[in-house]
Amino acid sequence: MRKKSNLLKTIPILLLLLLSTFICYKVEAQNKTITIVAENKEISDILYEIAEAANMNLVISKDVIGKVTVKLIDVSLDKALKTVLQPNNLTYTIEDDVITVYTYAEFQQQERFSPLKTRVFTLENVEVSSLRRVFMSMKSARGKVELNLKGNQVIITDTAQKIKEIEGILKEIDKEREVRKYRLRYADAEDIKEKLLQVIPEETGEVFVDERTNSVVIKAASPLLKNIDELIEGWDIQHQQVLIEAKILQVTLDKEHKLGIDWNSSLNLRQNISMDLTEGSSSIFKVATLTADEYEITLKMLETQAETEVLSSPRVVVIDNHEANILVGSSEPYIETTKDPDTGWLTEETKFKDVGLKLIVTPKIGEDNFVTITVHPEVSTARRVTEVDNALAVDTTQADTTMMVKDGETVVLGGLMKDVKSKTIRKVPLLGDIPLLGYLFRSKERGDKKTELVVFITPHILTDRNRESLSYQDIEATVKRSETTFDVLPQSIRFEQE
Repeated sequence: MRKKSNLLKTIPILLLLLLSTFICYKVEAQNKTITIVAENKEISDILYEIAEAANMNLVISKDVIGKVTVKLIDVSLDKALKTVLQPNNLTYTIEDDVITVYTYAEFQQQERFSPLKTRVFTLENVEVSSLRRVFMSMKSARGKVELNLKGNQVIITDTAQKIKEIEGILKEIDKEREVRKYRLRYADAEDIKEKLLQVIPEETGEVFVDERTNSVVIKAASPLLKNIDELIEGWDIQHQQVLIEAKILQVTLDKEHKLGIDWNSSLNLRQNISMDLTEGSSSIFKVATLTADEYEITLKMLETQAETEVLSSPRVVVIDNHEANILVGSSEPYIETTKDPDTGWLTEETKFKDVGLKLIVTPKIGEDNFVTITVHPEVSTARRVTEVDNALAVDTTQADTTMMVKDGETVVLGGLMKDVKSKTIRKVPLLGDIPLLGYLFRSKERGDKKTELVVFITPHILTDRNRESLSYQDIEATVKRSETTFDVLPQSIRFEQE
């Protein structure tokens, strides 16, 4: 009797051990990695290899046919099956230790007649209302989803297979969430937020921005945050920067060079680019590249050929593949009149228009220390139109060009010519201001001259080595500005016209 009693006590323990062994076997089988390499092999043979590697049973529909070329190294069972089946319009289910493979048509037909079951899932870390779209997108056509907001529960009525799929998704979504703050060193927090929202679904995490510290705050499950760590580390990197050195010269042309500087005999020009002028005429915008030695020789050549004046020598730092704006000129005032549509009253407002030489330079660092420079030069002059209440008219000359140069080489832009009319009044102090009689003590001189603007642009790729050779003010004062656009307003360029 005692032996029988002991045997009865032992049976539940044995059953429990057998059940736990079966569960462990099932989990281990589905977690086992698969390695298969095959070329133009029957898909059924590949499926048998996958099932054998995972120690699983296999059932294949008679309509599952075709050949597959595949290379899978250490992937999960689920990944292996999806990789082989989905491109061939096939699907599968796993129940206990049996893999069943169907065509999609067979699977849908089976779902149509499968009995429906109901499961209630209670969520602990996610608001069930935020997952409504997830549930609706996952349920079958016969399925039904109900939300119990008070108990934070979802009631799913669907086939056993669909309920199993939804359960797996919920286990991943409804994990305890962790809050982590990432303080960015180089990237902008708003830009990083936009990128994160593309990889973090609304139902799995939240992203906030702390503008004061340029940080992003993420609330999500720990496994997701592990991947986010790697993403942010790759995004928050210091972008390369380029120092743009420009030298802008105004060359007064004499009679010998009235058609412009003889660039063809002095420089090895690479290309000619036609320009569009607002006045309807045409000109040739000349472009060349110079080495450091050729640059010095060219400057000396210009000094000997004509009267040369350095208008400006700006130096700006710009992030790789961003625009740098350089303006050498002045702001001309003009009156803008607006009419109130209700009262009909006219309102005048004084505004300003930038005129002179404007350069938009965009450097892009390539391989082997080459820099591709896109340059948009624009030369504008202002004149008053007396026939229209002394209104401001602006004549503009502009062009676009792209050149590739080595780090430290120079791009030279020439051919920006302009006819300038000037008027000079000379007078004897005090006497020249006397009404009527003052004409005897003053004189007027009129003159015409032709000028050509020459622009030299030299890019320097900034590295830890060459930063030391550049002055602190040139680099640091510019880098601290968050904008990549810089307006430099030194000595102005103004063409006086009557």
